[in-house]
Amino acid sequence: MMPPKHMMAWLMVAALSTTLVAAPKQTPHNTKASSEEPFRSFRMLDAKLSLLTNQQDALKAAFNPMQSGSGRIAAPSGRGTEAARSMNFTAAGIGSIAGRLERLYEGRHQRFGVQTFRVIRIKAEKVQRDVSAVTKAETRGALDLAIKRLDERIVSLVVQFQAASGGYGAVRCSPGAWTCCEPKRSKDPLQSEQIACMWGCVPRADSCTGFLGPRIRRP
Repeated sequence: MMPPKHMMAWLMVAALSTTLVAAPKQTPHNTKASSEEPFRSFRMLDAKLSLLTNQQDALKAAFNPMQSGSGRIAAPSGRGTEAARSMNFTAAGIGSIAGRLERLYEGRHQRFGVQTFRVIRIKAEKVQRDVSAVTKAETRGALDLAIKRLDERIVSLVVQFQAASGGYGAVRCSPGAWTCCEPKRSKDPLQSEQIACMWGCVPRADSCTGFLGPRIRRP
């Protein structure tokens, strides 16, 4: 079995390779911005997930001095507290973006979109809870377990994002066509069912059985 650290690195490379596109200009939350969803938010989520994994390394490094002995451990240092706070802030940002997309697709009455981004939001909230568990661990065994669970949560969050966004940057549709997420099945490393997309093109909005992405502008 691939070590967790190597697995995380592989997942992030895979996610970046399928979603890397030119960074967009900042646009306000208006009708134009909404018409670019979810691709606009995919770029934001991709950046935040990369940041989250870097912060995860910092959190582990901050708690590493505590890993000697098997009894009670000292309270988190200032470095550990700051690392945890940074991770919580980033995970909250991921949850906020996913929640906004969840509400967007609820307004569009596209149930699969609601389900897709609700799962990402919930996974981001679980990451926040597991970061808190790391900081509250009082024994070596509890700390090891909390870090292991946090690793699994972040892997699951990255995989879910990849399942929803994978391949969207390679979609090439004719002018006037819509980009569309068609539902497909996938599994994550925890063996739970993933809500996954196969991105493609449809000639009309009502042809999409999952949820719509941006419409390709006519020249």
